[in-house]
Amino acid sequence: MSEGPTLLRWETLSKRRFDQLDRSQCVVLVTCSPLEVHGPHLPLGADILEGQGLATRALRFLPTPHSERTFLQLPFIYAATDTVPHPGSLFFQPSTTIAVLEDLGRSLAAQGFRDVLVSNFHGSPRHFLAIETACARVSRQRNMRMVCLFSVLLSRLTGGSSELYEVLGALPGVRREDLVGDTHAGVVETSQLLALHPEWVERDYASLPRRTVDTWLQEQGEAPPAIERGRPAGILAMIKAFRGGIRFFRAETYAGTPGAASAQLGERILDRLASEAAAAICEILDGTLPPDQWHSPLWPQRFLFVNPWMVRLFNRLLRIPDGVA
Repeated sequence: MSEGPTLLRWETLSKRRFDQLDRSQCVVLVTCSPLEVHGPHLPLGADILEGQGLATRALRFLPTPHSERTFLQLPFIYAATDTVPHPGSLFFQPSTTIAVLEDLGRSLAAQGFRDVLVSNFHGSPRHFLAIETACARVSRQRNMRMVCLFSVLLSRLTGGSSELYEVLGALPGVRREDLVGDTHAGVVETSQLLALHPEWVERDYASLPRRTVDTWLQEQGEAPPAIERGRPAGILAMIKAFRGGIRFFRAETYAGTPGAASAQLGERILDRLASEAAAAICEILDGTLPPDQWHSPLWPQRFLFVNPWMVRLFNRLLRIPDGVA
């Protein structure tokens, strides 16, 4: 029986150890997520820690022969857009994310690597579509597989939504109503961080009240945007939703119910998502998941989100000064 995958941290390898690797059989892991404010209670690197945690947890669920592979974990990349507009968040244009990942993919391809999995736990469409764009270009140009794992899971699990109430609602220890509107530093993310890195979670998380974009808009006397889950929204509805979210996050730093979090629930969430990620990884590495299924549901609309001219237009429409929320 296999002892499980070998996971090596790229930055710890000597040249001698690196040269011993069969690069064509290795799988490179890299997390591309932001450094941004996650409530008053979670570390600024929450999305990075969750993205890395999900990718490495998925390795536990890999069957033979993939469980016998070597996985190389690169240091994280924090070039990400649409971060929560508070000091501590770092903002980059989608074009920067694309350029960094394209350069990375080309460098890896030139060294003989054939498989690269990009993890992420940041739900901004401009961010994950930037990752997808870079991965698609590298895969096509270099005849390799570079895939945004987050986007594959979005397509399979939520239909493109950043909410996980249908995916996680049946887990023991969670109330489905706590998951509705839980999109940032709420019960899902706080639980995962309690499981992964409890030493970096502020102890007063349990006292934080439930806050969501929809309830905040209602408090302002406004109706929440009507967006049907699992179906692409119209452009006007998307603009309204994004604008409402930006206004909310200028006033608040989290959305959801962090007080309902627990480490036990975090373990269950990680296992649920990681098992789905492992299934997708197997299909990618087996070659049974075709490239046209490596994308999120918003992929056909990517021009609206990552084209530099459209980015500038949307920044104006969303009232984001100089592209920085």
